[in-house]
Amino acid sequence: MKSTREYDWLNDPFDEKKCAEELDRARSRGMRGAGCALAVVVAIAVVLVAVFVVIVGSIGSGASI
Repeated sequence: MKSTREYDWLNDPFDEKKCAEELDRARSRGMRGAGCALAVVVAIAVVLVAVFVVIVGSIGSGASI
């Protein structure tokens, strides 16, 4: 008869190497998301600065918008 609780050697919860690899994968996914968010923020800032420069330039030259 088999015991009701068998140890799963393939999915060992105490495997330190496997846990470290999973943690590295999770961290890299998080950094990728943060990098994308940072790129979006920088792109929006560049667009806002460009709009500001165009408005100030047109006001300085005396042209109406």
